[in-house]
Amino acid sequence: MVKNLLAILLGALILSGSTEIHELLKFPLLIQHYLQHQKIDASLTFIEFVKIHYSDKEHPNDNDDNEDNKLPFRSTDGISHIDTPLMENGPDPADIFHCQQRPIAYFSEGTPAHKSFSIFHPPRIA
Repeated sequence: MVKNLLAILLGALILSGSTEIHELLKFPLLIQHYLQHQKIDASLTFIEFVKIHYSDKEHPNDNDDNEDNKLPFRSTDGISHIDTPLMENGPDPADIFHCQQRPIAYFSEGTPAHKSFSIFHPPRIA
């Protein structure tokens, strides 16, 4: 139970710092601002409100720019990103670490003595 709660809290912390999910916390401001606009114009629908505040069209001058800038997903101040390089055909690890592999010989009879084994050589091409 404690591990699950800790995992959820750490996941939320990472998501809030590296994504824009923290903007979802501003949705009550969006609803409150919509209700203020609807008091002024009762025929204003939520879709029209979103078009006014989030489209490229000119926003009407209603002297609430400070509140408009507090709406979710209106600013790009907190955007961050993490670069993750990807390599399809990366270098061989042996080239990076300069590893030398030594051949390992296994003898089922045991390890041969050095002097007696030295006279036996594989056939050579003359």
